Amino acid sequence: MMKLIKSPNTWLQKVVDPFDFNTLDAKEVSENMIALMTQEGGIGLSANQVGINAQIFVMKPHLLEDNSPLTVINPTIDKVSINSELMPEGCLSHPDLFLKVTRPKGLVVKFLDIDAKECIMELYDLDARCFLHEYDHLQGIEFTNRVSRLKLDMAKKKQTKIRKTL
Repeated sequence: MMKLIKSPNTWLQKVVDPFDFNTLDAKEVSENMIALMTQEGGIGLSANQVGINAQIFVMKPHLLEDNSPLTVINPTIDKVSINSELMPEGCLSHPDLFLKVTRPKGLVVKFLDIDAKECIMELYDLDARCFLHEYDHLQGIEFTNRVSRLKLDMAKKKQTKIRKTL
């Protein structure tokens, strides 16, 4: 059974290796990650967050009609829109911590699905933000690295207050 890794943990700063279809079962890893993401109430989950050294993440995109989760393997970002947006983000590995992060509003991405088939997709708004957040994880970048020290300290004070009221 997979377990969610929470900050602070060195796995969250690890740049993970490309996914190897010969040593890992993409379908099994994907199903376990989707189950954990759903159980934790998230919209994305990366390999780093479950201690897997492979470029894979799952997300719940809003663009698919059936609302089915998407598994992204060995992703690349081909195009990024010039328009960006400042919006709040959270992370399952940082419970109750919310930060306003600036990210591009649109992307063109390439990745492999669980059958190693190449996919090219255009993503916008929350889907683009979620993809970039999870993609960052695979590069060893946490969303806390995307804001100033001052903003992070202020958000951590709010996080402490939230936890005291629970």
